[in-house]
Amino acid sequence: MTELVYLAKTSDAKTTSPSSLQWFKIYQDGLHSDGKWASDTVNANGGKYSFKIPSNIAAGQYLLRGETIGLHVASTYPVSQIHIEPCVQLNITGGGSANPTGVSFPGAYKGTDPGITLNIYYPVPTSYTFPGPAVYSG
Repeated sequence: MTELVYLAKTSDAKTTSPSSLQWFKIYQDGLHSDGKWASDTVNANGGKYSFKIPSNIAAGQYLLRGETIGLHVASTYPVSQIHIEPCVQLNITGGGSANPTGVSFPGAYKGTDPGITLNIYYPVPTSYTFPGPAVYSG
């Protein structure tokens, strides 16, 4: 399974509808060079993983969206499983000024996108293409 994290700026993190926001990706982890997946790392760490919020992000209120894409039954569409963690409200402070463009959820992924439909059993993949936009690294 893969791990992805998105941020979306909002004027009010308490009342905004997440589907009305533009989300930009700040983290992704998938298939490692040793053949293990991000979920193996998360499991080994007791269900935890860490990532950094880019330091040049503009100050303000944000929602953070974590997701796991389960690929264990994703060899045909529509059976990949996208697990969304509860959104987290953040108040980012600092001197950054970046306002990255984003994507909408729902709608950012299609069933035919690389990384959504994938047989992880045979032939065993040696690489993985993430769905959605590239990671914004700042």
